[in-house]
Amino acid sequence: FAVAYYLVVPYQWDVGSPSKNDIILEACAAHPERFTLPMTRDDIRATVAYHATDPDNLGQEVWHGGSLVGIFLWDRIVPRVDARWHFVFFDGQLVGKAELLREALRRAFAALQLQRITLEAPANAVQLLSFARRKLGFRYEGEGRMTDKPVNMKWAAAQGSRRERAYLS
Repeated sequence: FAVAYYLVVPYQWDVGSPSKNDIILEACAAHPERFTLPMTRDDIRATVAYHATDPDNLGQEVWHGGSLVGIFLWDRIVPRVDARWHFVFFDGQLVGKAELLREALRRAFAALQLQRITLEAPANAVQLLSFARRKLGFRYEGEGRMTDKPVNMKWAAAQGSRRERAYLS
């Protein structure tokens, strides 16, 4: 699919220039702060390579003006239920990419008939979390049960989220 000046195509590790795989692995390894667990550069490369080539996952390359500029990865896919979404733009910028990301979400919901999409991020990724909430419509699990009054998010998650309750127990 195409949005604005971006083209998104299925990721195939064995199609196109082999250098694209190195570009993806290096771009991810250059930013260990984007991962929820502490990892070495080699661990990141191996983890990304594993998940990108796992046949149970869906990968998509993001191109802009003939250059590979990012990748989307969908894993933990349970059709008609849930999938986890990862995305990385190699320039580290989200500015100007909200429309592209919303279209990727819309297409994933439609193609996989999902009820929800999970986005996990390190707690210190404040800008990413803010962007995901403001521009993409993500909410904390259990947040939908809150009223319009200010509520402690830990409490709200404990009330409405089985996953968060498991972590808090």
